[in-house]
Amino acid sequence: MFQDSSLTSFDRNRQTVACFGKEQLRDRIKHSSKLIASVKADRTNLLQSCFNSEIIMEALKITAVLVLSYICFSSSMNICPDHCTCYFSRNVTSVICVSIESLHEVPQNIPSTATSISLEFTNVTSLKENDLAGLFELQELHLSSNKLKNISSGALKELHQLRTLDLTNNLLNTLPPGLFNTCLILTTLALQGNKLQAVDPFWFQHLRSLQSLDLSNNMLKSLPLNSFQNLTELVTLDLSSNKIENLPVILFHKLSKLERLNLANNQLYNIPPGTFDQVLNLEFLFLNGNKIRAIPVGLFNKLLKLDTMDLSENSLETLPAGVFDNLQHIGAKWQQGLDLSLNPWDCSCGLKHLWYWIATNSDKLYSRSTTICATPETASGKQIGTMSELEFKC
Repeated sequence: MFQDSSLTSFDRNRQTVACFGKEQLRDRIKHSSKLIASVKADRTNLLQSCFNSEIIMEALKITAVLVLSYICFSSSMNICPDHCTCYFSRNVTSVICVSIESLHEVPQNIPSTATSISLEFTNVTSLKENDLAGLFELQELHLSSNKLKNISSGALKELHQLRTLDLTNNLLNTLPPGLFNTCLILTTLALQGNKLQAVDPFWFQHLRSLQSLDLSNNMLKSLPLNSFQNLTELVTLDLSSNKIENLPVILFHKLSKLERLNLANNQLYNIPPGTFDQVLNLEFLFLNGNKIRAIPVGLFNKLLKLDTMDLSENSLETLPAGVFDNLQHIGAKWQQGLDLSLNPWDCSCGLKHLWYWIATNSDKLYSRSTTICATPETASGKQIGTMSELEFKC
């Protein structure tokens, strides 16, 4: 390479040293870069190792919790009354003791976490005060089809979460006072198929959340006028298949939310005017199978939401004019909505208005073929809906 002759030896030596220094510096930089990269890699590996350790620790914790849960779950699975079946899940514990003839008492060892108990079709005769003690989470209690004759007044005292109580088809002829005093959120009470001869208004005085009450198939002959005065949330009331002969006019006046009322198969001869004036939300009314001879004028005038009414199998011969005029909603849900069959209708001039209503609303009438005349003799056996206007001799 060409060298400048003007440069002194000192200058040439300085350039040589400078060039050598640059090369050494480059090497050092390369070495430092590698060292930095190595440190970064070591730090990354270290962090990853720590992260993996944390994951492992969390996994161990979760495994420990699962093992403990399984142990507890397995233990609770073993707590089940003899001859019964228990089902356990996260929020539900069901105990089922059904069709056990050897069972004469409420079984012991019912899990304290029980939310539902079905003790049915057994020979249990009584429900004692401590039989259900400690079952603070119980929501449903089904005791149907046993031989229950006696229930202690404190039998339900700890069941503050109880929502459904089924005592169907037992041998109860009365209930102890205060039985339901602590069942403040009970919504469904089934007492049908017993031997109850009277209703004590104090039975229901604290059941302000009750929505369904079934007293059917008992031996009730009359009802105190304040029987249901505190049941302001009641939606369904079944009093069918008793021996009720009369209804106090204010019996249902506090039941403003009532939608379904069943009075079928009793011994009713008449219904006082105003009986249904306060049940403005009523949709289903069953009066069939009684001995009703007359319907007061305006009895149904305020039942503007009524969809279905059954007046069959009574002793009705005639009806007041316009008795169904306000029932504009009748048959709206199921097309047919009114049953007048199996009554001894007197198809003379006084029934002409009913003939006209049937003729213009025949699609709303159940059992048209058995809605027939009993008198006069010339019309006996004829379907009212098929008769002509001229046959109603006025």
